[in-house]
Amino acid sequence: MMKTLIVSVVTALLMIAIGVFWMFMWLVGTNGYSESKGGMILVSNLVLVISSVVGSTAASGWLASRLKPREGWPTWVLALLVVFGVVAVAVILLFVGSLLIIALFGRTR
Repeated sequence: MMKTLIVSVVTALLMIAIGVFWMFMWLVGTNGYSESKGGMILVSNLVLVISSVVGSTAASGWLASRLKPREGWPTWVLALLVVFGVVAVAVILLFVGSLLIIALFGRTR
């Protein structure tokens, strides 16, 4: 139980750091859009970042608890694989989601 909690917390902290960087880059990237359109893009990306932090935190805890009884691997190897695997998938989904947001709201500047 404690190990899955640690994996979830590490994933959450890593995703929060990535999310802060992601939002900063979008703040810079929306320069040139109108205020309403840029605001909509930023708010949509913020919702995407928050949902990715929550989803990846829950997924990493669940995955760590599901894989531990089945695999004979050391806990630290399993924790590293779960954290980096879930974060990699979350970053890919952030990228794809951001492309969809731009396709929806960012047709014109």
